[in-house]
Amino acid sequence: MRRSSFSGCAVLTVSAPNPFRIKPKLAQINSFLYIIHFHYIYVANENEGVQGTNSEPQHFFPMNFHIYRPAANLHPYVKHYYYWHDDTTGVITLPQSLLSLGDQYMVFLQEGEVSCQPCHHAAFQLPEASVIGHFTCSSQLKVKGPVKMVVVQLNAYGGHRLLGLNMHAISNYFRNLAKTGNDSWEMLTAHLRTADAGQVPALLDQALQAAMQQQNYNKQAVEKVADYLQQQHGHVNIAHLANRFRLSRPTLERMFMEVVGLPPKLYASMLRFKKSMRVMQQIAMPQWQPLTGNGQYYNEAVLRQDYVYFNGQTPSFFMPSGTSGAVAQMPSTDAGVAVA
Repeated sequence: MRRSSFSGCAVLTVSAPNPFRIKPKLAQINSFLYIIHFHYIYVANENEGVQGTNSEPQHFFPMNFHIYRPAANLHPYVKHYYYWHDDTTGVITLPQSLLSLGDQYMVFLQEGEVSCQPCHHAAFQLPEASVIGHFTCSSQLKVKGPVKMVVVQLNAYGGHRLLGLNMHAISNYFRNLAKTGNDSWEMLTAHLRTADAGQVPALLDQALQAAMQQQNYNKQAVEKVADYLQQQHGHVNIAHLANRFRLSRPTLERMFMEVVGLPPKLYASMLRFKKSMRVMQQIAMPQWQPLTGNGQYYNEAVLRQDYVYFNGQTPSFFMPSGTSGAVAQMPSTDAGVAVA
């Protein structure tokens, strides 16, 4: 099982006896740091290295943290399940990279408090059960422990498929599942309160499968649009996109906003940025030509603009060059780009 790159990792400071390293070229980890990755811990891709729901959970870290693969018939809407139980007392601040750009999440909080501060929006505190929409900017989560929580990672349109909500209403925000009018979410929440790590996958599978069956769903056309944008890594003209799927541009934007929660142009920019950050973090050289040379961006200015928009800070890894074209340095480990 191969380890992932440092992309999209959240760093949690805890007391720990044994140091370890993840990609020493990118990260130097000392005995007081552990890496928590809410997307691909030790996983090279979505189909490799993730334990099935019938296997025994593995303890990736001293804290009680497990990853499970959902039932096959929940694909592609549900990516992973995460169970996290940590007896650390007090406020823990996690970097902005805990939640990945382009994904939605359901969070079931059995113990502790979780608050979120999007960079350009009002802060909010999560209730016991919630669904979180897309984050279009950097965000910081603060966890007050001890904490016990279950997280369901959804794809770009999984929230609408499971809940039937207008996802645009909860971009950079959340919806309390207890107030959706569906008693099944309250039943699931009650079951998860007393569940241990091994019982979580079956409970989630059953509840999410039932939720899909309850929905009168007819938005497959939007799913195809979103999937095509992902395949192209966002390099698609919106007018071309509308023509390809035989939709007027206003209809395309309206349907996409309802199902995904974002305008298609913004979602395309998000995908392009994620791809660029992955490419950047895969390059082993100490210096590299900027991503304008590999088709990800037209010029460095656009890359800088997207970096500030999605990551909440000016990139510090671009350095002036004495040669033609800019030279960039690899970002430091605290850059916290949410690109997993």
